[in-house]
Amino acid sequence: MADMQAYSTVPQRVLVKAATKMLKEVQNIEVLGQFGTTEQQPLNETDTIVWRRLNPWNMGANGAPNIDVNGFQLQEGVNPDANSISYTDVSTTLQHYGLLFKFSSKVKLMYADDVAGDMVRLTAKTLAEVAELIRYGVLKGGTIVDYANGSTRPGINSPINLNMLRRIARTMENARATRVTSMLAPGAKYDTKAIEPGYIVFAHTDMIADIRDLPDFTRVERYGTSQKIHPREIGAVEEFRFISSPLFRPFEAAGAAVGSTGMKSVGATNIDVYPFIVIGEDAFGHVALKGHSAIRPVVHEATPSKADPLGQFGYVGANFYTSTVRLNENWMARGECAVRALA
Repeated sequence: MADMQAYSTVPQRVLVKAATKMLKEVQNIEVLGQFGTTEQQPLNETDTIVWRRLNPWNMGANGAPNIDVNGFQLQEGVNPDANSISYTDVSTTLQHYGLLFKFSSKVKLMYADDVAGDMVRLTAKTLAEVAELIRYGVLKGGTIVDYANGSTRPGINSPINLNMLRRIARTMENARATRVTSMLAPGAKYDTKAIEPGYIVFAHTDMIADIRDLPDFTRVERYGTSQKIHPREIGAVEEFRFISSPLFRPFEAAGAAVGSTGMKSVGATNIDVYPFIVIGEDAFGHVALKGHSAIRPVVHEATPSKADPLGQFGYVGANFYTSTVRLNENWMARGECAVRALA
């Protein structure tokens, strides 16, 4: 008998089954995790990941090329000046996250419910939300912001509108942002799939009613031959495709006074401000929870060991390494708006 209930003492098929269940739960919750530039951290290497970006010609403050055509005109018999290229490196350090549940042998033997199985599902759901909130926290800290009205968060008293979306698109286009054309494919295998080009907008579920009221909004059911890119996609307006999640929390009571605005407020005094994120291709990077970087399940049955001689306790849990970083501030933006109360 082993002195310690180690990871390897659990049959491999149990871990594989747990990993499969966890991955399925993760994919149902992940929104931001399906987009961005994804990386897998190789085993037995540093905890730092570096993304390298080729800089445009004579890059300006907004990251766009600053081209003067006169500088490219050639003179007969004269070689042009030689130039060099440059890169921008953006690095991030992986952080470790985990969750552990404990159950007694009596629960395992006598409960009618599949407690250990429920622990596997709850572990996956909880850690998926943890990973998603990590990404959201990084992305909403971006430097480019546009307001539904006014120029500050405390003055916000209006819902999302088409004009602010167009302003965001104009800013990103001027910075040479490109529309998103790929996302992480579902399934255990680390792979990507192509999607129709568009700017992806990540918004809280409270904003759905206001988004659907935008001019010329097209519901996913009316896409025709085009397919929705994510199960949580609700529709599109112009070049924007909207994906919702209840995890994209608002800044509660951070806006203007409620008054007669009809906007939602947690305390009926000041309006709740909802940030939404608009991204272009390669705007941010993160470590995908797949392959070597996947959520690693831990399933310890209630088996006698040196620490638990009578085998009275078992454990279910998981852990993972991840990190998220904004790769190009000019290729993403945060919009801030109010939401109608729907009284």
